[in-house]
Amino acid sequence: MTGLYIHVPLCEKRCRYCDFYKVTPGEVDSMDLYLQCLEIELRRLPGDFAPDTVFIGGGTPTALSPAEYSRLLESLHRRINLSEVVEFSSEANPGTLTPEKLAVMKAGGVNRVSIGVQSFNPRALQLLGRIHNAKEAIEGYHLLREAGFDNVNIDLIQSIPGMTSDEVLADALKVAELGPEHISFYNLIYEPGTPLTEARDKGLVIPPDEDEEADNYFAVKAVLENAGYGHYETSNFSKGGKECRHNVLYWQGGEYFGCGPSGHSHWHGKRFGNIADLDRYCNRLLKEENPFDEIEFLTKEEKARETLVMWLRLTNGFNLDEFKRVSGFCAYDLCGAGIESMIEEKLLQCVENRLSLTPNALFVSNAVFSALL
Repeated sequence: MTGLYIHVPLCEKRCRYCDFYKVTPGEVDSMDLYLQCLEIELRRLPGDFAPDTVFIGGGTPTALSPAEYSRLLESLHRRINLSEVVEFSSEANPGTLTPEKLAVMKAGGVNRVSIGVQSFNPRALQLLGRIHNAKEAIEGYHLLREAGFDNVNIDLIQSIPGMTSDEVLADALKVAELGPEHISFYNLIYEPGTPLTEARDKGLVIPPDEDEEADNYFAVKAVLENAGYGHYETSNFSKGGKECRHNVLYWQGGEYFGCGPSGHSHWHGKRFGNIADLDRYCNRLLKEENPFDEIEFLTKEEKARETLVMWLRLTNGFNLDEFKRVSGFCAYDLCGAGIESMIEEKLLQCVENRLSLTPNALFVSNAVFSALL
């Protein structure tokens, strides 16, 4: 499988925790030049490229006007062979959803929407700097249903400072009550230079301790599983058959192009990232130059090692024979000592030729991955 990611570098406001590249309406006159240059970049992709998945993210794709979003989708249909696409996702912010935008998305082929709720708790939303409230989040979800979208993801953020365990569970129960097909439950990460990180460093924000985080993680996991969701990846839950195929493609070592400023690609052993600056991205494309600011060539062994670790993010892990067929390497030849050590520590298990995290390792999976790399 192959994928296409489109980065829309626009947000109504910068959230306090986010370090993804974006501009706000006050920093750019319009998105016309971005859309013009995005089409140039799409035109330059290989002529035989026909992705299986498309994901429009950001930023906030729904911060575009209906006309701008329509123009983006028209460029995709004009420049890319979309005949093989089985999953066409777009991110959305509850504070920027309108029936008009959803009609444009639906008409343009989007068949899955990921809505960034993050929490239903008013204090948590204020701390994070979100532009919506709980009522708007719920109304946005119902707008998606009314527009005919039958594959919806809701994003929640774990470990928001100041939330009690009861409030964390209330978020989980509310999202289960709404009943989206997919739920992402991501850990709050303190990225360097963000306002939330600065507040933490000054002692103005106190994160929950590790034991409390772990307790909340497993409590939410139990709520969602009891509601019929399968825990298929460390941070993701879905109803049967509704796993995010685009993300699974990443985790299983698939190839993809990422377009737009800060978009990242992995294609035929080469990994490259676009410059995270809208003006410079546009200037380069207008001059018919590459928008990359970083290029890395991976050896087959490096790629296999990376694939091994990413594939272990899936809770059912991978079949050792299938991994060798896909990567060309035996997992034990790549990092056998690390695997054996993690099995002894009961962080990995190998059952019926399938290597996977143990349930106890789900919350500390990054430590396992670091040991294997």
